[in-house]
Amino acid sequence: MKTPYAKTHSNSQSGFISADFIFSFVLVIGCGMLVFLLTFSLAVVEISQYIVWSTARNFSAANESEDVARGQALIKFKNLSDKFPLLTGSNNPTPWFVLDDPVVGDLAKKDSDFVAKLENDTQNRDGSQQIRQPWIGARAYLDFKILKGVKLPFLGPVLSADKRDDFKFPIRAFILRHPSQKECQGFFEVKNRFNEGIQKISGESFSQIQTVHIQSIQGVDGASKYLPMEDNGC
Repeated sequence: MKTPYAKTHSNSQSGFISADFIFSFVLVIGCGMLVFLLTFSLAVVEISQYIVWSTARNFSAANESEDVARGQALIKFKNLSDKFPLLTGSNNPTPWFVLDDPVVGDLAKKDSDFVAKLENDTQNRDGSQQIRQPWIGARAYLDFKILKGVKLPFLGPVLSADKRDDFKFPIRAFILRHPSQKECQGFFEVKNRFNEGIQKISGESFSQIQTVHIQSIQGVDGASKYLPMEDNGC
């Protein structure tokens, strides 16, 4: 005679509590990991923004020519990146993030990705077509390497295999560069301010004005003379 099914199998469901606990525990760990990665990534973005802004600020100084200022700005970028090796990848074989490819200068001419987004606004004009501050500053790319290999429980990898190489974002900062004393004096020369500016003003007869160099200031008479001089304190 066969033993009844109810007598040979227990109806206890205590094992389901352990399964639910393990599932909930893994799910909480996965969500906590995702929240940590997001908040940590946002913190790295702020640090990267400061590094790029400091680079642009160093370039904006008026103590040297543009080429010298660009070199000093890149040195500033390198020095600050070395202070955060895990966050910038500088001198670190296994970085969590990589901040590299810095570009300094007029980003409307040097940053192809930025030019594509500007479309027809490369000169940064307002509604009345007046040119505002040029797109001068610095740019670097932040690569989120820490997210490329992350796999969440029950969900799999955060990024698909075909998107892992493109998971980086540009960090930009814009600060108008001040001209050096030599550049400022060069602006007031006849070939710049007079020939390229004053003589081209429409509705006036400025094209007939004679030019006088500062060395021959003595003996100049009449009002139709152009004498280059620094009138803005540069």
